Amino acid sequence: MIIEQNTPAIDVDFKWLAREQVIPWGINAINAQKLWPDVTGKGVKVAILDSGVDFLHPDFGPNIHKGLNVINPEQPPVDDNGHGTLVTGIIAAQNNHLGIVGVAPDSEIYPIKVLDKYGNGEIADITSGIEWCIENGIQIINMSFSIERDNPQLKHSIKKAIDSGIIVVASSKNSYGGTVGFPASYPSVISVTSVDWDQKIGKNAPRGKIDFSAPGVDIISTEKGGSYRLSSGNSLATPYVTGIIALVLEKPAKFGLVKSEKNRVEGVRRVLQTLAESLGEETVYGKGIVKLH
Repeated sequence: MIIEQNTPAIDVDFKWLAREQVIPWGINAINAQKLWPDVTGKGVKVAILDSGVDFLHPDFGPNIHKGLNVINPEQPPVDDNGHGTLVTGIIAAQNNHLGIVGVAPDSEIYPIKVLDKYGNGEIADITSGIEWCIENGIQIINMSFSIERDNPQLKHSIKKAIDSGIIVVASSKNSYGGTVGFPASYPSVISVTSVDWDQKIGKNAPRGKIDFSAPGVDIISTEKGGSYRLSSGNSLATPYVTGIIALVLEKPAKFGLVKSEKNRVEGVRRVLQTLAESLGEETVYGKGIVKLH
C-alpha cells in the first residue's frame, strides 16, 4: 500500500484569481518566466502518476491529455483527491490571464491515476502506469509520492523506464529529518526536497539521498473543482523540477544537450547540476536549488 505525500493545505479565498493571473513565488525563484518567450515545454510529454486531474479546471488547456486510469480503466483519470490537480498546475497551468501559470505551461500532460480518493495506491498499479509510459513515448515521469521501504517490483519497473530513456523525478518523503523513502532513493531517480522563499529547508524535509531543492512551502496551485489552494510539501517541490526538465527537453541544445549523447537521463542530470545553486549540506539540499538563466 502506498500513501501519497502529505501536503498540508491552508484555506484561502482565491476567488479573485478567476479574474486575473499571478506569478507564483516559486516561478520567480527558479526564473522560469525569463525563458517563456522562447521555451515553454511545447511538445514534451510528461506523465503525472498521481490521483488524476480536474480536466475542467479553467486554468488547464488542450495540452492536458486523456492519460490513463489504472484503478478503473473504463473511466477517465478524474481527480477525486485533489493532489494530482495541485501537481499538474505547478507544471502546466496555462499562461492565460487568470489564476496562475506553471513552469512549462505548454508541455503535454498525461495524467495517470494510480492513487485513489484517499491518496492510497498499490504497487501493481504504479508499475502498470510506468509500463504505459514506456509504451506511449513519455519523456518525463513525475512521482510526487513515496513509500517507506524498497520494493523489488517498483525498482525493476523504474529501472526499465530509465533504461528506455524516461527521466523519473520523485518526491522525497515528508519525514521531518528522517529517511528519503522510495523511489526517490534509487540512484538513477532524480529526488527533490522543498525549500521556502528564503531558500531554507522545509520543516518536513528528510535527510539522505537528495539530488535537488525546489520551492515547496506555501505553494499556490490549482485545486479540483476549479479553484486554487495554498499547500506545502516535498511533493509540490517535485513538479518544479519536472517542469524545468520539460523546458530543457524542448530545446536541449540551448542547455548543452546534444542528440548524439547516448544517456539522455544522465545528460539532463548534468544540466540540472550546472543550473543548481548550492544551499548547504548535500544530504539536506542536494546540489541546491535549480535556477534557469
